[in-house]
Amino acid sequence: MRELLLVALLVFTGSAAFAQEQAPAGSPERGYQAYMKFQCYTCHGTVGQGGERNVGPKLVPDPIPYVGFEVEMRTPSRDMPAYRKPFVSDQDLADMYAYLLSIKPGPAAKDITLLNF
Repeated sequence: MRELLLVALLVFTGSAAFAQEQAPAGSPERGYQAYMKFQCYTCHGTVGQGGERNVGPKLVPDPIPYVGFEVEMRTPSRDMPAYRKPFVSDQDLADMYAYLLSIKPGPAAKDITLLNF
């Protein structure tokens, strides 16, 4: 059921630009600190690239809209622990989302010189 709700939110909100407009103001710098403090990196990687052996899904580029991010953080649909308000503030969530939005995608494999042999 939760997956259906997230899909509906994604369809309703549309583009990543709309998602960014709907996100509360946050600081990428504080978001990085919170992302590390709450150990998000252990499953999602230090830059949201996803965990090894599919432990945690890839978060970037193009993170889900903020509403879906908040729902998944507070009441996760899988094995992720819930990050409830007494432990992770709304501002921490906004900051972590700002951090994810600040992460630029890596270069395409064809553009990495060492891979072109």
